[in-house]
Amino acid sequence: MSVTTLRESRDKAVVVFVEFTRLYKQDPSALYCFFEGEDSKYYGVRIKNIIRPEKAFYLDCRGKDGVLGIHKMLSSRKYYANVRAAYFIDRDFDKSIRERGLNEIYETPCYSIENFYTSVQCFSEVLRSEFKLIESDENFERCVSLYIKLQEEFHNAVELLNTWIACQRDKSSPLNISKRSVLDFVKIDLNQITKKYVIDDLYRMFPGAIAISQEELDARLTELRSSTRQKSFRGKFEIEFLRKILEKLKHEANTANYLYFTRKVKVVLSLSESNIISDLSQYADTPDCLDSYLKSFISPS
Repeated sequence: MSVTTLRESRDKAVVVFVEFTRLYKQDPSALYCFFEGEDSKYYGVRIKNIIRPEKAFYLDCRGKDGVLGIHKMLSSRKYYANVRAAYFIDRDFDKSIRERGLNEIYETPCYSIENFYTSVQCFSEVLRSEFKLIESDENFERCVSLYIKLQEEFHNAVELLNTWIACQRDKSSPLNISKRSVLDFVKIDLNQITKKYVIDDLYRMFPGAIAISQEELDARLTELRSSTRQKSFRGKFEIEFLRKILEKLKHEANTANYLYFTRKVKVVLSLSESNIISDLSQYADTPDCLDSYLKSFISPS
């Protein structure tokens, strides 16, 4: 991590710390939740339903480093030894914080919270509630089978992309991935997923990239394949794939395209790119490790 990055991380944590101290003076018994960004859109309803705190404050730390920074600041001050603080970060392509013994922080078991939205289980929940389909319905079976097929094709198409990005992350390469859509790399249709790039295109699209050897790519790919690709691949690409599939299925359902639906199914589901985390939050997976982490904050009656 560069000196500039360390300074920016510290500055982020200081800003959040100042806000926290102001709130803590008002209510020391409240639950204080620290997020990378807008992840409260996913965690919020789960905090409310599982912990059921009388009062909770959500603080945006503007990135993983900000969350880790505020955790370090609070845990090093005896005055805040009794604070009820919950910390939430994404695993990303980084080494797990468990290797550093940071057990007070919740780290996703997959790349990020977006991956909680892209499982077959979550997709099925959307079909039940938003498409009004039951499991015995032929249309439900059609949609699930199609999703499984297309997700496999999608993972085959973005496997090189994810592996290359992971290798660049290992070398702290200054990529600006957030400005890129997965549609820059693949074409998503209901009949098939088409790969639109080769590795030379990645170096052209990201001029600051560092050269990666084939041996490095192979080793990183083995690591990513050691987990389900739906969990280990970059979450924002995964959820963008999900959104496009649901968007297209919604259109086909409303127009009764017999290729996908045996009858017209009225679907009014909102699928905005900027707010899909909120729109589908109730259907997303809640892993056991998150359930256990949240339950540890329940006050004894």
